[in-house]
Amino acid sequence: MSWEWHNSGSLNYLTVPKWQAEGIDLGFSTRVGGAGIVPYDTLNLGLHVGDDSNVVLENRRRWFDQWGVPWTRVVVGEQVHGTDVTWVKEKDGGRGARELETAIPAVDGLVTQSSLGLMAFFADCVPLYFYYPDLKAVGIVHAGWKGTANKIGQKALECFEDAGGRTENAWVAIGPSIGPCCYVVDERVALQFKSNFDKTPFLRPQEDGHYLLDLWEANRMVVLETGVRPENINVAAICTADNPEWFFSHRRDGVRTGRMAGWIRVRSTR
Repeated sequence: MSWEWHNSGSLNYLTVPKWQAEGIDLGFSTRVGGAGIVPYDTLNLGLHVGDDSNVVLENRRRWFDQWGVPWTRVVVGEQVHGTDVTWVKEKDGGRGARELETAIPAVDGLVTQSSLGLMAFFADCVPLYFYYPDLKAVGIVHAGWKGTANKIGQKALECFEDAGGRTENAWVAIGPSIGPCCYVVDERVALQFKSNFDKTPFLRPQEDGHYLLDLWEANRMVVLETGVRPENINVAAICTADNPEWFFSHRRDGVRTGRMAGWIRVRSTR
């Protein structure tokens, strides 16, 4: 169930072929193939980072065209580094696709049983993808260190369980993000994890009182604890901070940088 690179026209992105074969469109964009200029070069898909909105919308058009999806079939959440996850309904189609103001407010996770495309934005935070075969439902979560420490992945899985899904059958994919090679945090951040996890093997102490934090492993532990089978979890293990030619990175580049998109939908059979 490994991740693979995919090239289509000018776009380069990552996907998981096993999910695609199941009828689930899953993608993680790169910074390659868009219309932007420094420091947002080139495929910035985030409207909230100070880039020219017309350029961002052109980039989104290219991204949606790749998946054959109109603007009205896309939904975006606000993303506030919280733990709220919400169900997306057909009536939500188009929210946040063209403007910030219409995004679903104050949520970092979206789940749906519709064929709407769910999109979230990343520049080091962890994209978590979910698929429940028994519900034919999917979800995407934006998990920064705060969301990870507060186990937002568990909150998403609970949403599916409440709808009648069986977590032992769930599929989870953990996309590219800042890796344990590059993510140094202080004691303040480490304490959040120590308070919420019985064990913290994903924190590696450094000599100066800081830690290397492995968000991939922390999120994997969260979904394992909730009941997902180990064989149903796929980790991309690709570091955004360590690959400047492919990815934007807030930690590496600072505030003025672009965003990649995480994307998932149940492919429509109509």
